[in-house]
Amino acid sequence: MHKRSRRRSNEDYTGIAFLAAAILGVATVAVVEDVMYSATGVPLWSTWHFQPVSIFAGALAFVLLLYLLQRINNRVSAMAYVEPYLPLLVLSGANLVLKVNPAWLLPVVLSCIAWSVTRIRKARAHRSLPRRASGS
Repeated sequence: MHKRSRRRSNEDYTGIAFLAAAILGVATVAVVEDVMYSATGVPLWSTWHFQPVSIFAGALAFVLLLYLLQRINNRVSAMAYVEPYLPLLVLSGANLVLKVNPAWLLPVVLSCIAWSVTRIRKARAHRSLPRRASGS
């Protein structure tokens, strides 16, 4: 029974945290888009495009939930998981203020995801090294 509790304390729920945060971010974008188009009375299918406010709200929801879930999962390095997405949050906020076409945020999203994946792989490789060294 002692081994089971030790194994559970070492489990990493980072993937689940990212998935839950992504689902909430996409749902937030969809809800804000729906509210925006419901308020204007324009049919969604005739002039649909992402509004800057919905992108900012989705990015904010994603970053906040990811941070909160990572604080539960790994309190010490929770900010390290969120840090790659802060440029997206700042630039989507700037896009909200400037009211520019949000299509330029797509390369920012892709670079944030690439940075995050690289950081997670490095962290996992660094975390697994002491276990391999002590097992030899």
